[in-house]
Amino acid sequence: MKKLNVALVGCWHPHVPRYYPILQKRGDTALTCLWDSTFERGAAWSKQLHVPFVEDYDQLLKRPDVDAVCIVAETCRHAELMKKAAAAGKHIFTEKAFTLTVADAEAVREAVKRSQVNFGIAYIRATTPVFVLGKQLMEAGLLGEVNMVRIRNGVDASKMNDLPPDWFDRKTAGGGAWIDLACHQMYLMDWMLGEPKNITANAIHYYGRDVEDNVCAAVQFRNGTLGVAESTCSTFYSPYMFEIYGRKGSYICRIDAAETEIQLEAENLEKLRALLPGVNCKIEVLGGTVSNASVNSLFGARAIVKVPAAELPAQKEPIELWLDEILYNGKNPFDIECGVRLTRLMAGGQASLDTGKRIDF
Repeated sequence: MKKLNVALVGCWHPHVPRYYPILQKRGDTALTCLWDSTFERGAAWSKQLHVPFVEDYDQLLKRPDVDAVCIVAETCRHAELMKKAAAAGKHIFTEKAFTLTVADAEAVREAVKRSQVNFGIAYIRATTPVFVLGKQLMEAGLLGEVNMVRIRNGVDASKMNDLPPDWFDRKTAGGGAWIDLACHQMYLMDWMLGEPKNITANAIHYYGRDVEDNVCAAVQFRNGTLGVAESTCSTFYSPYMFEIYGRKGSYICRIDAAETEIQLEAENLEKLRALLPGVNCKIEVLGGTVSNASVNSLFGARAIVKVPAAELPAQKEPIELWLDEILYNGKNPFDIECGVRLTRLMAGGQASLDTGKRIDF
């Protein structure tokens, strides 16, 4: 079996441990070498992963044992690293954020298309089973016309216990709770809701750093949906929340909970069961007749469905979809256009933070 040889490009982002085990464990891929912007970090990861550390990125791209690159470097370096990789004919997978400016995003897209290399981006929550279920409910019409999506993502990064110091330097990272954490909310909304109309963002610098600690953004989409994205780096504990509200149903997911909750019209239960074959859901039906006894009954029969998260079908990680596309011509929905759209949303939010104004797309 011919293996795809992949180089790890940058060891800055804390998601490095998410990728190298996949590259080392798959029988059809090999992690052959790595590069980092600093000698100390690169040498340390080289020792840990038992692969050569190549100090010169240009030389790494010339190596015959590098077919593709997995970029996990500082956000500010993404654009240049990707353009060079594309020019060298190397397939590209990148951690988000994609790039810091729309101009850079479009330049990378042009380079990728010119070289016809395969591109993938880390839309990791778009392959998380409980989030996939939310989109499936929308597409099946079980929630009716969706008018609100709310996603909250938070970590206790204030102690810097697992982040490099320059994570909080705007020149290096591009931003704080907005540019990296809120990427998850923005790509999920792009994935679910399509074209944005405008964005308004607000933030606080709780610890007085160069980058924001807490941020909230409201995005109006052209399909009439309002998206609310909340991110924090300064709370003790912030459960990852994913909520979808429609005219005929709601979906409420807390990523660390054993169950997610769907509330929908009881007449749609059979459609829901068809969507979740073999999943042992807990179902409670309320109301059903017009009566003064219960306000619930004014809306007809309402079903409350608890879905065990562990029973939802497993999904392949975005990096695996990218590898399968290269090796077996598989389908990878997280392509270069996703990267460009993500940068457009992130740059719009950053402009709103910088100016205090609503930004129209």
